Amino acid sequence: KVLMKKKIALLLYRYFPYGGLQKDFIGISKELLERGHDLCVYTRSWKGDIPTELNLIEFQEKGFSNYSKNKIYVKNVQSSLRSFSPDIIFGFNKMPGLDLYFAADTCFAKQAQKKSPLQKYTRRFRQSIEFEQAVFSKTSNTKSLMLNEGQYNDFKDFYSTQPERMTIIPPGIDRNWNRAEPIDINEALQVPSQDKIILFVGSDFSRKGLDRAISGIGYLKQKEIPATLVVIGDDKKRPFQKIIKEYSLESKIFFLGPRQDVASFMKSCDLLIHPAREEAAGNIIIEAIVSGLPSIVSSEVGFACEVIKYNAGEVLKGEFNQDKFNSLLEEVLSSEKLSSIKSAISHQSENDYFFSRFQFIADYIEETF
Repeated sequence: KVLMKKKIALLLYRYFPYGGLQKDFIGISKELLERGHDLCVYTRSWKGDIPTELNLIEFQEKGFSNYSKNKIYVKNVQSSLRSFSPDIIFGFNKMPGLDLYFAADTCFAKQAQKKSPLQKYTRRFRQSIEFEQAVFSKTSNTKSLMLNEGQYNDFKDFYSTQPERMTIIPPGIDRNWNRAEPIDINEALQVPSQDKIILFVGSDFSRKGLDRAISGIGYLKQKEIPATLVVIGDDKKRPFQKIIKEYSLESKIFFLGPRQDVASFMKSCDLLIHPAREEAAGNIIIEAIVSGLPSIVSSEVGFACEVIKYNAGEVLKGEFNQDKFNSLLEEVLSSEKLSSIKSAISHQSENDYFFSRFQFIADYIEETF
């Protein structure tokens, strides 16, 4: 079959180097560029390096609220697209006018049920629902790339989206992940050698459940189980100082900021914890599996299903409960449990499935549009 070179507009509100969505965006862009497609990126703001051959149009952050920034951005994109006249409009955030949407987010309509009914009267709420409907309603033509079955079912249940418009895609870890070398964390951070080193990765600390993680470390301390928490991610630690002080954990929690050597940390820690309140997928779960690192995750995490499928750790079933999480932490940290999980996932670094997302999406675009 002769491959037709496509003109593809990529739409993304914000790019910064450490976000999960942003890593996917870069991986997909590079794959499409390697296949000779013509790309143009439209964004509100871009931080970090720009890959060569990537045409970038940055509109700046105009407007005071996120709601107005999104509205102005959509308007700017629609007028700017006329000069590029793309074959495909591919969005990485929900918005009107997309041919294809990469579903990095949870279903807003479902999450809204857990929040105050008063929020229905805010502009942000109305816009979020309106933009979600533009992508998923039965009258829309937008096709969506879903990260997992739970997310697929949520949108289908809320919007009666036709199944043929939604495709579940495999995970996508960069092939270079396996090349990372382990590091001696005890030495680097001056952590006592008997401490189990627990890893927490993710920006947006509150949504990812950092307070729950810290409470868990406080529990281990009370039980006299030596453990240190390493926090990697781009967010403020100040809101968590009170709880750290409460448990006297000042010497047991390290905030390292955003880092490029997460793979090395994953190969060197004892356990990953991801007690998130809301997480559509959670690429770090896949990164941990590939790194041979056991994990404990809340059931809100989309890739909790992969933890179960590969016996890669424990999933906290049902609604989050701190006591249950603490017990699970204690149970998994026993040496027998940790080593049995590690041996169960020791060969997954070679599993092609975990590395195939970007090729899968490029194939899908070439075959569908």
